[in-house]
Amino acid sequence: MSAATVSKDRFSFQCPVCGNGLPQLLAPPPFDAPCSECGSYLWCRRCSGTDPIRLEALPGRSPEPIEVERVIHTIVGREEPVTVVLDLSRLEMINSSFMARLIMLNRRIRDEGGRFFLKGLQPVVQEIFDRARLHMALDVLRDETDA
Repeated sequence: MSAATVSKDRFSFQCPVCGNGLPQLLAPPPFDAPCSECGSYLWCRRCSGTDPIRLEALPGRSPEPIEVERVIHTIVGREEPVTVVLDLSRLEMINSSFMARLIMLNRRIRDEGGRFFLKGLQPVVQEIFDRARLHMALDVLRDETDA
């Protein structure tokens, strides 16, 4: 068994790009350290061994388009379409740049025949979504059984 396999199996979270194991708790923002394996900026992390694919957005980190593209490249283009659920429950605030990245992520996953959902919107984030009318562009799950 390779070191990468051991690393992936020991952790409940992974780098969404390379699958490198990540600790349960990451240092509080600003945590701008890249993944130790692939060097990608960690704006979210992947929950290990889940179907649908579950990502958890990390607080204080708004990704650049290239970082979203790296995640997209990893999860789309498989033989069958994927379902992705992005958990925003750790975010107290969201900016327009992050909202644009969510729309980009949604569009790319759906272009490949997949499905994209958000969950865990905190009250302030929900209010921002409502005011921006993002519910018209993004699907938000109210509970886990909706996916």
